This record gives sequence, C-alpha cells and structure tokens, in this order.
Amino acid sequence: MNYKRNLFISFEGPEASGKSSQLRLLSKYFHLNNIPHLVTREPGGTTNAEKLRKIILNKKESITPTEEILLLMAARLNHINKVIKPALKAGKIVISDRFADSTFVYQGFVNNYGMQKTISLHKIFLDNFLPQKTFLFLLSPKQINKRLQNRKISNKYDKINPSFHAKVIKGYKKLSNNNKRFCIIKGDTSIEHIHDKIVKELNI
Repeated sequence: MNYKRNLFISFEGPEASGKSSQLRLLSKYFHLNNIPHLVTREPGGTTNAEKLRKIILNKKESITPTEEILLLMAARLNHINKVIKPALKAGKIVISDRFADSTFVYQGFVNNYGMQKTISLHKIFLDNFLPQKTFLFLLSPKQINKRLQNRKISNKYDKINPSFHAKVIKGYKKLSNNNKRFCIIKGDTSIEHIHDKIVKELNI
C-alpha cells in the first residue's frame, strides 16, 4: 500500500462535532494496514503541555485571553519539538486532535483577541508550522447542543450555548475559506461515510 510519509494531519471543529471518533477510526485503519503513525492532541501531547492543558481548560481558572494564547503557544512549541517533528522525521504520519487552527478560532476569533493577530503570533513564535491536511468537522449549533447534553461536560468550552457555537463555526468558516489545506466534513452524516471520505481524501 502506498502512503505519504512525514504527513501531518489535524482534525478540527466545534465541540461534539465527531472529530475525535473519526480520529480513532483512522488510527484503527492505519493499524490494520501497518501504516506507522502517531495520534496526539492539543492542548497537550507532552508531559509539560498536558500540565498547561489543565490550566487552559479549567473552568475555575481565571486567565486573560493573552495569557491563554501564550500558554497555548508554549504548550504547542513543546509539542512540536518533542513529539511531532521527531515522529515526522521517523517517517510516521502524525494525527492531532486539534492544533493551531483551534487557537485562531477560539482565542483569536471567538474571544475577540483577533484572528489575524493570533496567526501573526503563530508565525513569529512557531515559524508558521502547520499541518499539511486539516479535516474540518462542521455541525449546526442545535446539533452540537443536543450531543453535549448527552455527555459529561469536561471543559470550559463544552457549553450548552447556541450563540457561542455559532460563533465558533463562523470562525472556522472564515479561516478555511479558499484554503486548500482544509477538507470540510459534514458532521451529521454517517460515521462510515465520513471515514470513507477521509481515507479517500488522503489517497491511502
């Protein structure tokens, strides 16, 4: 089976959009086909980054938007240097549950820090390191709320709030518009259909 080595893939989207389930399915597919890969997540992915994740996503922790962005970028830089780049160098496919696009949307757009300002900081501090392919899962705010009601609220962004999720979706659409890196996935279609689309898009 032919596949592209040194491929960095990210899965993005609003809460409860189904991206994490599809990430696990893709990993299973890679295992079955003996394709070397690494699954990771953001914020997190390393011991130090996971510690920062607890601060960033803590519902009781009061931090400013600027502090949150800088913590995210510190965690991301550690993640890139310690996990992602070494895995790519070893010829693995890296799949990350969220990456920089989440920061551009949630902190930059939704929290009103400024999307372009956040992208500029990423270019300065992280040398504009981005995935080669990003699967963006989109779901309506109504569907997101319905799914969140059926699961345990785990962090401060798991909100039963249609206007919040509508703004997240708007931010992702703005970011992905005319950007060939993104592959848009309709999160309300069948699990099997979505998985097949992802595999086909990756040409693996």
